[in-house]
Formats: sequence, C-alpha cells, structure tokens
Amino acid sequence: MSLQSTTLPSGLTVLTETMPDVASVSLGLWFNVGTRHEEANQTGISHLLEHMFFKGTTKRDAKTMNRTIEAVGGSLNAYTAREQTAYTARVLASDAPLALEMVAEMMLHPKFDAADLEKEKSVIAQEIGEAYDAPDDWIFDLFHQTAYPGQSLGQPTLGSLESLTPLTTQDLRRYVSSHYTGSRAVLAAAGAISHEQLLTLAQTHLASLPKAAPMTTAPARYTGGDALEDREIEQLHLCFGLEGVGVTDPLFPAQTLLSLMLGGGTSSRLFHEVREERALAYTVSAFSSGYQDTSQLMIYAAADPERAQEAANLILAETLALSRNASQEELDRARAGAIASLLMDLESTSARAERAALSQLQQGRVIPVEETRRKLEKVTLSDISAIARHLLASRLTRAAVGPVAALESFDATRQRLVA
Repeated sequence: MSLQSTTLPSGLTVLTETMPDVASVSLGLWFNVGTRHEEANQTGISHLLEHMFFKGTTKRDAKTMNRTIEAVGGSLNAYTAREQTAYTARVLASDAPLALEMVAEMMLHPKFDAADLEKEKSVIAQEIGEAYDAPDDWIFDLFHQTAYPGQSLGQPTLGSLESLTPLTTQDLRRYVSSHYTGSRAVLAAAGAISHEQLLTLAQTHLASLPKAAPMTTAPARYTGGDALEDREIEQLHLCFGLEGVGVTDPLFPAQTLLSLMLGGGTSSRLFHEVREERALAYTVSAFSSGYQDTSQLMIYAAADPERAQEAANLILAETLALSRNASQEELDRARAGAIASLLMDLESTSARAERAALSQLQQGRVIPVEETRRKLEKVTLSDISAIARHLLASRLTRAAVGPVAALESFDATRQRLVA
C-alpha cells in the first residue's frame, strides 16, 4: 500500500492511498472549516450548509443525485465537526469518476434554493430539539459552552434557532466563497485507484475551487466552570473535564493513553470501580477530545440521582489516584488497545481516507501509521505523570443534566482534584 500527495495550484492537496486488493474506493473533500470558524451571528452555518449541499445542484436535483449514486450501489455522506467538515462517497472502483464528479458538483454548483433553505431550517430545528431531548447528547454541548464561553469553539455544531433563522442563501454563498477554498481543503481517496487517476479527476472537476490565502484561527481560551441544568428525569448525567494539550503536542499520545487507562474499556479503572465494584452507574467512560491548540480529558457518567454524588466522588478520586500511581501493566494494556485500533482501521478504505485527510489538515502532512505507532510505543509512565500534572493544573469543568440538587457545590467538587 502506498500514499502519494500532490498540491494543485489552487492550494488543494490531493492524497491517494492505493489499495490494489480491494474492489471499492472511498473518497471525499475535507475542509478546515467547522463550528470554530463561524461568527457569533452565524453559529450553525457549517452544519446548515451540510444540509443544503444535499438539496441539489444547478445540474441535478436532490432526487436525481440520490438515484444516481444509489444506481451504482454507492453512497454519499457528510459530517460537520468543530474544526472540520467532510463530504465523502464510497463506490466500486469503476464508479470513482462519478463519485468525485458528484461531490465536486455539490461543492461548486449548489442550487441553494430559498424554499429549500426554509425547509432545512425546519428540519434542523427538529434536530436541535432531538439533541436537547437526549441528555447524553446535549451534555457535551453544555460542557463545551462552559469550557469555552463566548467562543465559537464552545457553540453547538447544530447552531440555534436564533442564529439560523436570519440566514439567507446569500449568506451561504458568501460563507462558501470565503471558507471553502483550495488552501483549506484536502481531496483524499483510498482503495482501488491510482494517484494519477485521482489527479486527473481533481483537475477535471475541481479546477474552479476558489483560491485564497490560508485563514487564521483565534486561539482557544479554556476557562472551565460549572453548568447545572435541572430536569425531572430518571438519571443524572454528569460530564467532568480538564484541559489537555493540542493534537500536535508531543504529549498528546500520552493523553490518549491516560484516557484509555482511566475509562476507555471494561478493564479501565472507572469501569471496574464505578460500575463493576460499586454498581454506581451503568455508563461511565473517559476519552480525549482534541483540537489544534487545545483538548479535553472528558469523563461521562449517568447515575441514579441518589447515588450520583457518590459516583462523582469516586470518579474524581480515581482520576487523582491514576495521576499518582499509574502502573506499567495499565499503560501496556491501554497501549495495546490503541495500537490494535489503529491497525484495525487500516482494513477500512473510509478510515484510511479520513485518517490521511485529517492528518494533513491538522498537522500539515500525513503522519505514517508506523510513526503514530512508534509515538504510542514510546509513551512512558513519566509521560503519563507529566500529562496528568498538566491536566490537573487546569480548572475543572463540570456539566450536569437531571435532578442537579443532588450534587455538592462546584468548589467542593474542585477541591477533590487538588493534588
């Protein structure tokens, strides 16, 4: 398997990972554009665009688009995140030209009909309501708003009714022309396709991608804090977080492994102590959420309100204990899990294309799998201690949804993490 890279005059980076032993191709356009790059009066516009790009182009309406890709057994997909958006396709190798033609058509020739825009606002309003009604989903938006107040990074990806309602098709076109440019884009493909084939397709279908200088992003300002949302529901949903390092920081691999040691699987400390030994919660986990210049170690649990504070106390105690007495056995087990996950993803064309694209966007180059593996293999207990100290030096963020009267004060909770 080989990965090749070429940067076109527009600034578009073209990445191809040829996998001759598969029958399909996964390809797509990834942009360094997301919720973080939106102004306060346009929160949710990136996600709104995700909907609108699928509402048809100047050449094909939405029904024709759907029937065309499904007629060859393929699929189109997209997602919006806080720092990136992606528009992808998966097809048999012979249909790769059609797939890229359609993705490019969506990006460069969207219809953006005013009537469709109002319909999609209504759809997204229901999506926002659905997310709010699911506390295990909404709590992470509440967490981000609290950790990064007054910043686009802290705003919900879906936006709000207040920010979406005034947006017009002209607003969408202006945003696309200024943000969806070659210098902020990567075209990546993995599967039964050569780099020469992909380059030819890119030059045919993406030559008119706007050319612009790279845009700067305001630095993240993590503050931490407390957000309690009282609801009469059966479970109390809790999310704790501390600020970590950005995804390019040398300590980020250690942070990844620390999160796995703490709550990344059934052998982790939190799963064993909170669920198996004390039966305080059915769901408890820890993970790292990383961005260019910041990240969070996040811990989530849902518990009976009467035992929620007990669960919270144990979660914080185990977090502090891990920072002091992590064992080599725990580290080796977490490392084995991370490496296995990394290598298993190599069996997926979609995962390979996404890994290459995000690596290019976040780090300016595609990080070879073996380099990532070596970084994980080099993490020591000293590195775990170092990243633990960094995390504990930040201010705690606590978000909770449910019968919050059961919880102690935020100051009392913060004191439980004083090393």
